[in-house]
Amino acid sequence: MGGVIVKNWGGVPSPPVRTFSERARTTRAAWERFAAGDDDVRDVPAVILLSWQRSRDLYGVDPLNAAPPRAGGTAGASTTSLLHAGVVAQLGGVAAAIAAGTDGSLTTVTDGSGRILGSWGDADTRRRAEDVSLAPLYTWSESRTGTNGLGTSLGMPYPVSVRGPEHWRAALHDWTCHGISVSDAVTGRPLAAVNVSFWRSVCGAPDGMERAVTSIRALLREEAVREGRALLADFVAAADRATTHEAVVVADVAGNVVAANQYAHDLGGHLPSVPAVEPTPRRRFLSVELREIAAIAAAHATSDPSWTAVFRVGLLREQMAFAVRPVHLDGGFIGILLVSAVDADGPRLAGGIAQTGGADIPVRVVGIHERQLIILSPHEIRYAAADRHVVWLITDRGRVRAADHGIDNIERALGSSGFLRVHRSYLVNLHRIREVGQGISKGTLTVSTQHHGYEAIPVARRHMPRLRAALGI
Repeated sequence: MGGVIVKNWGGVPSPPVRTFSERARTTRAAWERFAAGDDDVRDVPAVILLSWQRSRDLYGVDPLNAAPPRAGGTAGASTTSLLHAGVVAQLGGVAAAIAAGTDGSLTTVTDGSGRILGSWGDADTRRRAEDVSLAPLYTWSESRTGTNGLGTSLGMPYPVSVRGPEHWRAALHDWTCHGISVSDAVTGRPLAAVNVSFWRSVCGAPDGMERAVTSIRALLREEAVREGRALLADFVAAADRATTHEAVVVADVAGNVVAANQYAHDLGGHLPSVPAVEPTPRRRFLSVELREIAAIAAAHATSDPSWTAVFRVGLLREQMAFAVRPVHLDGGFIGILLVSAVDADGPRLAGGIAQTGGADIPVRVVGIHERQLIILSPHEIRYAAADRHVVWLITDRGRVRAADHGIDNIERALGSSGFLRVHRSYLVNLHRIREVGQGISKGTLTVSTQHHGYEAIPVARRHMPRLRAALGI
């Protein structure tokens, strides 16, 4: 990125003046224009430009004053199992090895929320990093500090490099950061990330960094397959006991259907024709309802492994009552088994709330905020924005990550509640639209769900006729 020039004024050394390479100067100029509101910037990598857009328009991060918050608690507190804690420990070993073999580097390990759990490097580099809060217990999620190697890599299936002025936060423009994350093989939720940073250097990512993370991902996949086989074994035992007119379904903790018996197939629905033991194929058989029920089961099963309940589920062509019980492996919750049942008192939902007659489960969306499940009604959600497979819900309670993955799934859940897809990455509550504005390109539109403040949700041209018709404009 260039060097440092020290000028001498009257024999008194002045403070160092930063110089940038041609590429860095171009990026810096683009950053200044974009931060000022200009969307027409060139020669910026797509992954960086998309992150800038999220940082400015979705998260509202101030590029000049944003600082990562310092989190309380102890290292590793966010891990949810011994397996996940082991992932953090392995990444710590990777980070320490990289720091020992790479001069001038700072290596850090974060949890799934972007909180730095540990850092390694020489004293000078660590001191410089501490000056910008690149230190343990500070949270570097993209939503808090904008584009950066740690936060932007979380949940990404590939490494992310952020060089100099590509960082959204101006205080990081002297740093080059390379981040790569590890996510849960079943839920897709980020578990941890390792990041290698260099001060005033354009060094590339160290050799072996991606390879080490790939091996950890392989171990997580193997464990997911083991859980899938355990779910299948539980299903087979239940299916053998079932009558010819009982539907039997088993799903993992993310609401993905692993297997279903012939009667369930005869009743229809999006079900696997062969058992989906591997985690990746399972995701094709995702049910939003089962995701919610699995979350409820997990909360109860922790304190009462024998917990069971009855839910009315629209998984098949018709609403059916299912007796639901949790499935465990080595003492850990791994999914739910559902067997069709008739409850004389009517199907029950979480918390003992009775559902009368044959009424459907009310439309709700499950969100996750600070490790807590939040049940959201459609009217609370202003819009949904996709960051690849992760979906963020902008709500009256703040910004919440959807427990469900994929904006298509959110659209299916909310489409009947007045939500309209206006862009491949945006789903908007029509009841909450307050303003319609002119888009970046001639003839395009944006919408806003705020009475005041800057918000511009892009509307793709192919969605404009439906939006105009829905709003009567």
